[in-house]
Amino acid sequence: MSKPGLGISFWLLYTLGFTVAMPAFLYYNGDIEESPQESAGTAFLYLGLGAVSWLVVIGLYCRFFIKLVFTDKHHLEKTAKEGTTIIAKIIRKVKKGVIHDAVTLELTLAFSNLVGTHIELPYELNDGKPFENRFEVGNTIEMSAGINGQEAIFVPKSLEVLRNKGVVLLYSLIFMLLLTAAIVYPVFSYRFESLGAGWRFLRLSHPWISVPLINIGVGIFIMLLLRFIGKASGDSKQSLRMIMYGIKTTGTILSYKQTGMYINEQPQVQFEIEYTDHQDNRRKTVFKKIVSLLDVHKLDNGPKEIMFLPDEPEKIVFYEDLTV
Repeated sequence: MSKPGLGISFWLLYTLGFTVAMPAFLYYNGDIEESPQESAGTAFLYLGLGAVSWLVVIGLYCRFFIKLVFTDKHHLEKTAKEGTTIIAKIIRKVKKGVIHDAVTLELTLAFSNLVGTHIELPYELNDGKPFENRFEVGNTIEMSAGINGQEAIFVPKSLEVLRNKGVVLLYSLIFMLLLTAAIVYPVFSYRFESLGAGWRFLRLSHPWISVPLINIGVGIFIMLLLRFIGKASGDSKQSLRMIMYGIKTTGTILSYKQTGMYINEQPQVQFEIEYTDHQDNRRKTVFKKIVSLLDVHKLDNGPKEIMFLPDEPEKIVFYEDLTV
């Protein structure tokens, strides 16, 4: 269970190397020798640009920090308490690992959704009290579902949300480092780089200006990329709606072809599917999904179990792909 965390840490450090370390290295090994700017107006323009950039970075980080530490916990607890209740039966259980004192379990839950469709769904959770044997095969579990705006949550009613003090401390330290970079660093630079010329030493390549601008640009790019990937592979909100309100039927794959798009080197495949909806209307629709390279050779025309929404029957997913 530690490998994903190590992978994320590696790519975070790798990205920071390009967005923080490299601009600073290039500046202090080249541009710093350039003469101060002649225009005080341009210098103050750069000063304002740097201040605004750091305010944006710190504001976005505060939003992320508050969401991570407070908002997400509140939403999870509120959904567990007030969300739509689903009684599910545990039909399969696999122990995947141990995190501190909690056991990570992969369960298969069976239940009837809100329109009476029988669902069997994989669900992963951390059991902090394994000695109570609450999640044995054959036991029932109360689940709670809620869709609020862009968030889709499906959690046990008995959910206990605990803050990881180490994570909170780490992100608090990062916040202090950001404040130091935003406030102390320009004062330090002014003292050692101004050489009596005031803020005229500032230029676009100065790390105090370039670093926040580069990171804002990288953040926007990553956000757009994740949104694009989410649309290409299906978002969790739509998946939970399908689980809660979807109707299962058997459709027929008429044709399929690769679109030429790849996500993480996995091809996107377009399917043309025909099926009968809940009102006995015969429908044809086009459905796209990311398919593992290992499964491409298994694709074939013919019958396929699908799920569709009664109020939007043109939207479908393969039953086997249901997940939260």
